[in-house]
Amino acid sequence: MQNFSPEFKTPEQYIIDITYKIWEMRGINLINDWYAADTPVRRPHGVTNTVEAVILHTLEAMSEFPDEEALAEDVIIGDKPSGFYSSHRVRSQATHLADGYFGPATRRFVSNLTIADCLCRHNRVVEEWLVSDGASMARQLGHDPVVFGKNLGQKNPKAYTVGNDAMRERWSDSAGLTIVGDNGIANSIIDTYAAIWNDKNLTIMDEKYDRAVRFEGPNGHVCYGRTRTGNWLYTVLASIPDGRFQPHHVIVRQQAECPMRIALRWSYCGTHSGIGQYGEPAGAPIALLGISHFELRDGQIVNEWLVVDETAVYAQIAAHQMAD
Repeated sequence: MQNFSPEFKTPEQYIIDITYKIWEMRGINLINDWYAADTPVRRPHGVTNTVEAVILHTLEAMSEFPDEEALAEDVIIGDKPSGFYSSHRVRSQATHLADGYFGPATRRFVSNLTIADCLCRHNRVVEEWLVSDGASMARQLGHDPVVFGKNLGQKNPKAYTVGNDAMRERWSDSAGLTIVGDNGIANSIIDTYAAIWNDKNLTIMDEKYDRAVRFEGPNGHVCYGRTRTGNWLYTVLASIPDGRFQPHHVIVRQQAECPMRIALRWSYCGTHSGIGQYGEPAGAPIALLGISHFELRDGQIVNEWLVVDETAVYAQIAAHQMAD
């Protein structure tokens, strides 16, 4: 923890504490202390580059969900010489008590999954990549996630027609593929995803996934076992059959008395040319910007959390259709 405040003893404590103090203790002013003035925050819906934008987003979310709790399920740390990477899996729960991004207040209780990748140096977050399960949020609040996402694209088409290359670049590290931790384990995970997403070879799951794997995917989808996990993957591959998976950042974390944990930030970019998860083919370029967490036992994946904001996917489809 070189050049960090002495109140923070570990990187995990830093991430959990600043999240708690900002979101649950309403320490909006502390954002200026813990985010660099020009921190880029990259989301599937766009990019901001100022601490003022971080403050505005936080205020808007707090206004709409004033009782939100941000519960840290896990923080996967990758040490760097001058700081650290973190991949923070957060289970939020809140009540929709005011009008905002998700429309008029519904007073419904929601629970949602977010993963935030951060690069931290000198007591500040200096870069962030953030993805939430927007489809699950929309559905829990009474919206059709497809309609909700398409409305986003129709309202702001320029945000969703930047093209796959720009979307892929948004999700990458400036130095290219970055691996922090054991290279062999990292490359095994990368090779597994490449086989599934690029080669459409789901038989690799028999080798790499535990028979009783628990899989959590977009729109709150939870299933168990290789077959049902593979069935969900088939629906996405059918929608974007020419897509290409690219890994951007991997953390491998090995700690005593803990399972092997891995965080992978990745993109899958292609054309909406088949019938599957995303409906009738629209010919639109689609970029899935995802972050996945894994737990391994005896070298096999026993738990996987795959976060993609499908409302951004539907927004890309709608924006492309408007441009035609």
